[in-house]
Amino acid sequence: MKVLITGGSGLVGKDISQKLLKRGDEVVWLSRKEDLTSSIKRYQWDINKGYINPKAFDGVDAVIHLAGKSVGDGRWTASVKKEILESRILSTRLLNQYISQLEYPPKVVVCASAVGIYGDTSDTTADENSSFGHDFLSDVVVKWEEEQQKIAIDRLVQLRIGVVLSQKGGALPKIMAPIKMCVGSALGSGDQWMSWISLNDLSNMFIYTLDHKVEGVFNAVSKTPITNSGITKEIASAINKPFFLPNVPSLILKVMLGESAALVLNSSKVVSSKKLGYVFEEHTIKDVLEKEI
Repeated sequence: MKVLITGGSGLVGKDISQKLLKRGDEVVWLSRKEDLTSSIKRYQWDINKGYINPKAFDGVDAVIHLAGKSVGDGRWTASVKKEILESRILSTRLLNQYISQLEYPPKVVVCASAVGIYGDTSDTTADENSSFGHDFLSDVVVKWEEEQQKIAIDRLVQLRIGVVLSQKGGALPKIMAPIKMCVGSALGSGDQWMSWISLNDLSNMFIYTLDHKVEGVFNAVSKTPITNSGITKEIASAINKPFFLPNVPSLILKVMLGESAALVLNSSKVVSSKKLGYVFEEHTIKDVLEKEI
């Protein structure tokens, strides 16, 4: 199978690429800088100029679309919010523009989405049938998914991803850093829920959707969401560090992070009620920590 990946140089894209290559598939990336000599060929695309090297699609059986500016890289200024939205909308629109012109389009397109679409769930459990939130991230994901659904393809899969846990990057090292220095504490009330998935399971899930004739929207999360206080205690226990400091007040986080404090203060209690068929390898936070630490 030949797989074209957008956002291939990110945490998830790299892991998926390695797994695909290991089993003998061919992988190519869309990248800002073209490099056809590397182990994974990188074909240029420029979402602002509306350009993709058309050779990127030669012989491609499947597309995995991950591209989009990270939402966790600092305060959400007006310019950052604009980039968070446009990086997703414009890249998806450009991808569709080129796919729709292909004589032999890929058989499947699998798109990243996010459980942020449900907004702050409080203690209510959300699934694929739940209503959407009305905050900034919810609005972004709704527009992102609407753009994805325009892609001219017979089989489209959208994976609404929770917090991805891995020592290689993302949330886990950020949560662990203060705990390692014995200054770890829960954030806000500590009661807010976090829906998560291990990097290993997420990558395997993407590949599963390539291999099986599934389509539609699925929540890419484990069956065991955990509270902020809960994951902090689990990590402290796993690395034998004390956990005794009082919670960091919400007000301080809002002053430090601005609107992006919602990422750590909002509750995201999400499960999947749809039958994808994928069997998880890491079922609990303890499973992830045993493998990652």
